Amino acid sequence: MSQKPLVVVSGATGAQGGSVVNSLLATGLYKIRALTRNPDSDKSKALITKGVDEVVKCDFSNKEDVKNALNGADIAWIVTNFWDPSIVGANPSEEERQGKLIADVAKEVGLNWLIYSSLPDTTAESGGKYPDIVHFSENIQIPMVDVENDTGPIVAKIIEEGATKWNGKKISVAGEYVTLKHVVDVLTKVTGKTYKLKTLNDENLKEFSFLDNNELKQMHKWFVDYGLFGLDNEVKDISLAKKLHPKIKSFEQYARETFAKA
Repeated sequence: MSQKPLVVVSGATGAQGGSVVNSLLATGLYKIRALTRNPDSDKSKALITKGVDEVVKCDFSNKEDVKNALNGADIAWIVTNFWDPSIVGANPSEEERQGKLIADVAKEVGLNWLIYSSLPDTTAESGGKYPDIVHFSENIQIPMVDVENDTGPIVAKIIEEGATKWNGKKISVAGEYVTLKHVVDVLTKVTGKTYKLKTLNDENLKEFSFLDNNELKQMHKWFVDYGLFGLDNEVKDISLAKKLHPKIKSFEQYARETFAKA
């Protein structure tokens, strides 16, 4: 019997990484090495109970940690963490440095396949108009995806079908494009409460302290000007997500599961 491939999954206690772990475990086809900043946390210990083979402490700022995380693995699914204390409020460019370090180490240790979860290059695609966007907020955005439940099945199917088919490709994880009117109509329908749209300008944003900063303003203006996925036609095409994961949720399905109890 051939040995199961070893897959490294970062952010294994988070929304994206946790979804990937669950989907890979469900296949029974892989050994899983879960990466976390704190292996002693309850969430990290729960990974072993689920069936994860290894839980490894890893700080992406530390090259030796990254080498230890990737050494001996066949495949790695990686997402960096904008909320890392060394990045948010400290040095946003550190996230880019971490990404490059991970790629360099992957090549150095002979990793077969690196799958990287990322976002559009908003600086390049906007021609420098929006240079300060360093993360996207997960909220009710367009296009729609249930991160915790629909990320993993897509990644697991990509890994199952292999690098020959998918290496170098960009796959958007999204269930559907919807209008804001549709969002409001669905929320009103499933909760029985009335929701309304309000368009904000820079002056209005001052009413909302959490939005009154340049980075978030640029992020929302980017959504208006270019859409979440930007200008890249390969990235804007979300049809592959449905092919990889036919049961991916619509926004209404997600809303019924998530907000109907509210």
